[in-house]
Amino acid sequence: MQPRFDIPSCFTIMRDCLKLYVEEKDRLRTALRGRRLCLTTDTWTSIQNINYMCLTAHWIDNEWNLHKKILNFCQVSNHMGETIGQVIENCMLEWGIDKVLTVTVDNASSNNVTISFLKNVMKDWPTNIYWQMSICMLDVVHTL
Repeated sequence: MQPRFDIPSCFTIMRDCLKLYVEEKDRLRTALRGRRLCLTTDTWTSIQNINYMCLTAHWIDNEWNLHKKILNFCQVSNHMGETIGQVIENCMLEWGIDKVLTVTVDNASSNNVTISFLKNVMKDWPTNIYWQMSICMLDVVHTL
């Protein structure tokens, strides 16, 4: 190692990483503003029996470029539809998402409750556009 190189402290690295995270999150929030988004979500349980959920946004920009970004990757207490719906709602509120075109889910029966929960939550949102439940065909084929 170069002897003249000063190794940054753990605090400095943490501060710089957090600053970069906040800057990128603000940049993404700006990119999402006013967009009609298609959301996909999936949940699973790890081998340590910990439940996880991932929420991804997909959209097409003004130059017709397809974008997809993970908005949330988190632990969830269970796979119940209302729990997943609440996590998605909180994420949409945190990101300022108010235009949802579609939500794509897998074929877990709890997702019927998730979609019903989200429909109910968003029914009075002034910018709500269209609700369609999409089921991932790979999951359907896998089940068959």
